[in-house]
Amino acid sequence: MKRSKPCPPIPARELDDFLDGISVSHYLRGRGFPPYHWQVPILDSAHTRKIINGARQAGKSTVVAGKPCHHAKYYPGSLWIVGAATEKQAVEDMEKIKDFIARDRNYPAITRDSDTLLEFANRSRILVIPATEKAARGFSNPDGITLDEDARIEDPVYRSGIRPMLTDNEKCELILISTPNGREGHFFRAWQSYRWERYAIRAPWNVNDETWQLVETQPEGEFALECAKLGILGFYSPRHKNLPEQQENLEEMGPLMYRQEYLCEFVEPEDQVFKYEHIDRAFSSELKPMDLGLVKLADIPPLEVEK
Repeated sequence: MKRSKPCPPIPARELDDFLDGISVSHYLRGRGFPPYHWQVPILDSAHTRKIINGARQAGKSTVVAGKPCHHAKYYPGSLWIVGAATEKQAVEDMEKIKDFIARDRNYPAITRDSDTLLEFANRSRILVIPATEKAARGFSNPDGITLDEDARIEDPVYRSGIRPMLTDNEKCELILISTPNGREGHFFRAWQSYRWERYAIRAPWNVNDETWQLVETQPEGEFALECAKLGILGFYSPRHKNLPEQQENLEEMGPLMYRQEYLCEFVEPEDQVFKYEHIDRAFSSELKPMDLGLVKLADIPPLEVEK
């Protein structure tokens, strides 16, 4: 019996190109943007509904810009839409996308370049717009949609501008990425739903509310296990390990805002009278009526009037 000849080794260049095509994280690493450990599963996930609850300055813009850049190159004729909460944020997102593209010498040539639209020789397009109801209308069958700082995008824009684009469009990848902004709106509702692949990226500290001090919390592995029980992929942000820096943020912002901006908690607004936990307890079926020692009206004897 003849032995089959071994397959010749794949040249390193061809293997690298192949991995670039199937892995967004590998592609960005090769362009000089090595992703953080928490960014890798998000960038490479094939799930079509992803929500990222991330701390401020954790590196969310790499996800916002990296996904459409990779898709536009490797899926000719595609459309990826990035919706930003503000016009300023939209400009920043477009600059980040152009920065990624400039680092790829083999990227398809740009045939159209405007403040909001990039079009390429392979007919792919990347659209970056402020997420207003008017701007979000008029597009159909996009391959992907990313909503940057989504918790600050108004619900009517999401309902009447974004959701209709998903009609008869099962392949479309929808990514919501933001820090929290209260317990209302579509971002908060999506965070409660198991239909979404959920990611939490927070600072590796806890807050002592009485002393306004940051204290060490559980190891990242234990945090990840607790999140996994809730169906969430949990990570600590490597950009928030500097304790003195984070302590200064806490003292300047106060515990409530620090919890929202860096610990990814859905906290109540600062001017709200009752905390959410107090409201939840008010509707708990486990509470029993308190005996205040009040006398019932029926127990009061009638008043005798002297004749």
